[in-house]
Amino acid sequence: MLQLRKYHGERVQSLTYDDGKAPFSVGIITPGEYEFGAIKKEVTTVTSGKINVWIEGNNQWKEYSPSETFTVPDHKNFKFKVDETSSYICFYK
Repeated sequence: MLQLRKYHGERVQSLTYDDGKAPFSVGIITPGEYEFGAIKKEVTTVTSGKINVWIEGNNQWKEYSPSETFTVPDHKNFKFKVDETSSYICFYK
């Protein structure tokens, strides 16, 4: 099943595929700062641009570039900050 999700006034959009086995989403983030909450563990790889990430429990932001991966534990809040339109692929575990 495919589902288009829009967040923060449509400035962040993701297309999610969930077959009940290995759900994932691909997304585009326009410049800005955004906060989210992870229900499941999220393993995200940047595919274009750069994404600065803050994960609840960490005191620092960390920048990720294309092909770099970060993990957000389940039930944690996290923030994205981007200066240029960027994209990602995220696998839910």
